[in-house]
Amino acid sequence: MSLLTAIDSSLAGLNAQAAALSNISNNVANSSTVGYKEADTQFESMVLASGASGSGTSALAGAQALTEMNISTAGQIQTTGVATDVAVNGAGFLVVNNQVNSSQGNYLLTRAGSFRPDANGNLVNAGGYYLQGLPLNQAGAPAGGAADTLNDLSTVNIANLSAQATPTTQMTFTANLPSTDTAYSATPPAPSNTTVQYFDPLGATQSLQFSFTPTVPATAGSPPSNTWTMNVYDSASATPTTPVGTATLAFESTGPNAGMLQSVNATAGTYNAAAGTLSITTGSGQALPITIGSPDTAGGMTQLDGAYTTSAISKNGNAFGLLQGVTIGNDGKVVASFTNGSTRPIYQLDLATVPAPDSLTPVSGGAYALSPGAGVPQLFQAGQGPTGTTDGGALEGSNVDLGTQLTNLIETQRAYSSNAEVIKSATDMLDVVNHLNG
Repeated sequence: MSLLTAIDSSLAGLNAQAAALSNISNNVANSSTVGYKEADTQFESMVLASGASGSGTSALAGAQALTEMNISTAGQIQTTGVATDVAVNGAGFLVVNNQVNSSQGNYLLTRAGSFRPDANGNLVNAGGYYLQGLPLNQAGAPAGGAADTLNDLSTVNIANLSAQATPTTQMTFTANLPSTDTAYSATPPAPSNTTVQYFDPLGATQSLQFSFTPTVPATAGSPPSNTWTMNVYDSASATPTTPVGTATLAFESTGPNAGMLQSVNATAGTYNAAAGTLSITTGSGQALPITIGSPDTAGGMTQLDGAYTTSAISKNGNAFGLLQGVTIGNDGKVVASFTNGSTRPIYQLDLATVPAPDSLTPVSGGAYALSPGAGVPQLFQAGQGPTGTTDGGALEGSNVDLGTQLTNLIETQRAYSSNAEVIKSATDMLDVVNHLNG
């Protein structure tokens, strides 16, 4: 190897170590960047053309640096408490786009999940990339079918969301009526009342009042009647003091079914003994079956010793509601919550995977462009397949180990100085030769 070759090799070494230093400095600078993947420097020896024919020798020519991205190694997941932050707990990638209108932009992959709604309600991260998902219908199913390719996804938008008003179509009301109240009393007990709210067809809140009046024997010494009159009053009725439902409830007094309903005789409304429902027509004209229980069946109205106590009150339906917030579940579903207390999933965040993630092409903002070397991407629902799950309210940190980077920095500095020293020594030796020739 000649002195000039030595200088060329050391110059190549200087360039290679400079490239390594550049990667180290970038790793250190991004040690706190969400979703950042470290750049690893690999060195490759270079060889000039073979020597004289048949000599079997080659001239070495230093080294060159190759940068490899350590994309497949995950960083530590940290809880942030921000509902629209999302981390991937597994090998998958979030799908993003560099344009709001996905058909006009490019699909990219990322692990940087710090998303916030912009002025138009689109979820965008700090790199300016828009989160992509599969829109869901009111029933929580994919609006256009499952996503087969990235082109089936669209930008997640949480603006102008509301919960439609749904009327109450079923209700359950059961209570225990005091058994002592149907015995003779010179001063009959006052009715027991409970008010239950429901929703009319327009989503307005109305109320039903359930009133139970005991039947008291007319003469002292007579046995308890074990009979009650149940009246249902509706605030939406044109005459709210007139009951929309009336029934006589008789209870078993002895035997294994003591305290259970014996019979129900409805005079306003319709009673279905098999279903255990008293059906009424509300003041807004809607049919409303109210479950009070079937005769001689547990779980309905009772008449037992003790005070008047409601035992089960439930109903369906909702008032109109405005968007209150969104959360992201482990299954990738973006769930919207509304001011009326209802929730529903609005998007499905499918995760992408590629055969060779370390061969993806990095772009600014912590995203990666697809490349032939990475392979064809596949989509999986979070929690299914090899992609892992999504953690809402959390972010994945950088996978950079600062201790390792500082160690690499010292080694790189020494290698750079050594290459420079070789060049200096070779130059001094050339000066000697030049003086001899002079």
